[in-house]
Amino acid sequence: MPDYAVMLARRYDGLLVATFPDVPEAVAYGRDDEEALEEASKSLKAAIRRRILKGQEVPEPRAPGETRIHQDLLAAVLA
Repeated sequence: MPDYAVMLARRYDGLLVATFPDVPEAVAYGRDDEEALEEASKSLKAAIRRRILKGQEVPEPRAPGETRIHQDLLAAVLA
């Protein structure tokens, strides 16, 4: 069950953007840390599911980061 690093950055309009260096297509937004991380978790699950359904490789988490989101890849596919 890998942990993927998530990077949070504030946009010009005040929204937080959550991105994953290891899964660049997973992007989410939120008004605060809690909302951004909640949406980021959903985005990561969807991105991993799309990769699996398309027969693409699911990357191993390699990027360092202070904030990490723990994901069960099997649950992401079955959810």
